[in-house]
Amino acid sequence: GPGVTALSSKPGPGSEPNSEDEADATGKRRRHGRGPARENELLSAAPKAHPVSAEPRRIHMDVEQAQALVRKLDAEKGIEDNVLSSVDQDKLDVDKSHGGSMGPIVIIRGLSTVKGLEGVELLDTLITYLWRIHGLDYYGMTETSEPKGLRHVRAENKSYNETNAPSGSEWEKKLDTCWQGRLERQDPLEIMTAKDKIDAAAVEALDPFVRKIRDEKYGWKYGCGAKGCTKLFHAAEFVHKHLKLKHPELVMELTSKVREDLYFQNYM
Repeated sequence: GPGVTALSSKPGPGSEPNSEDEADATGKRRRHGRGPARENELLSAAPKAHPVSAEPRRIHMDVEQAQALVRKLDAEKGIEDNVLSSVDQDKLDVDKSHGGSMGPIVIIRGLSTVKGLEGVELLDTLITYLWRIHGLDYYGMTETSEPKGLRHVRAENKSYNETNAPSGSEWEKKLDTCWQGRLERQDPLEIMTAKDKIDAAAVEALDPFVRKIRDEKYGWKYGCGAKGCTKLFHAAEFVHKHLKLKHPELVMELTSKVREDLYFQNYM
């Protein structure tokens, strides 16, 4: 899949979570502003997730949740055969039978090497991919059309202490609710686009229902053209607002064609 080759060429991209070293579609890297000092600077400037994010139990859960998000978002954008979505089931079964990590393992095959990603390394690769390709800040619980600024990074393991961070379970609940909800919903950017299209169609369709009336005393007034309605307003946009609030069935009828078209575009 796009961007995956670049991510796999170097272990643990989580160590450079906000690097400006981006991958293009060919898998080649564009280098600018690199170097250990630059990476450390970005890492220390990045907002930190709750310290509970560094617990092994939490990392295991986040690997599975992040991988589900990669599958979901890739499918929405038409990205196929992403190596990060696959799991080496044989290795997983062997691990289970030996009481091993039991976490997902992704096998990355390079030109001359084969590498298995699991645990922290796999999680960092997944959340870097979600950020760079889908604009999703996993620990920051936000999603935008493209990555801007710094994303949240995992706290250091040694800094976790129940006494100084008692709200761990609340943070975990918030994180899981956010992403489980996203896994069940449509792409918010697509929903916004659909809403914009319906709103634009409503404005156009409702225009003929705005009656312009000349008033001797007050100048122009705008009347509602819905059947049997005699309401008057000072501006056309107030008539539109009134129609949406008081005559919703008319608005639904007038925008039904656009809604049907959108439905066919998205689901058929």
